Amino acid sequence: DGGRKDKLRPGDILGALTGDAGLAGDAVGRIDIFDTRAYVAIQKGLAGRAMTRLRNGKIKNRRFRIWPVE
Repeated sequence: DGGRKDKLRPGDILGALTGDAGLAGDAVGRIDIFDTRAYVAIQKGLAGRAMTRLRNGKIKNRRFRIWPVE
């Protein structure tokens, strides 16, 4: 639940996923950033682990709401 207005960039999200969440870079697909939302494609088997770690962590020293879109 963050986007351009929160000054999020695709690299920030990718860094959080590969660093904090421990995913490999090739497990992350397309990252779309809009004004107030960001959508990230993640391999289906790894999505639960990524969401759990991101909910407990921070991106740019802020917490964001995260939920799956199917």
